[in-house]
Amino acid sequence: MADISSSLILLTYKGKILLMHKTNGVLDPVVHPWSLIGGERREKESFEEAMSRTVEKETGIKIENIERISDFKYHAALTDDNINKIQRGEFQLLDFFAPKDLQKLLLSDSTQEFVSNYSYLTDNTSLVSAIK
Repeated sequence: MADISSSLILLTYKGKILLMHKTNGVLDPVVHPWSLIGGERREKESFEEAMSRTVEKETGIKIENIERISDFKYHAALTDDNINKIQRGEFQLLDFFAPKDLQKLLLSDSTQEFVSNYSYLTDNTSLVSAIK
């Protein structure tokens, strides 16, 4: 039986947060929220490996140095090289937002909660130095 534990990752770059917005097509009448990238862990895969795989699938970039924040929540600071390699899929938007701009967006519940609790990670410091 596969482990279906789902995780989210906060991707930051120069004080901004990368969010994803997907629709089912051009004529999709459903209002879809902006969200963090998230995914499910496969059997025998660490959560860090799952997040790396999911980010690569959704953005085309390979990330390293993933920090575990809490259960099922992760953070990675993107580099200039990462930013230059971002690719988006059809019917998908990827954009960076300053924390103060998030209140103007329709966010998924899980994204809203995550960002509310961990917005300090956007100040370009790692979680380890933020805790010290």
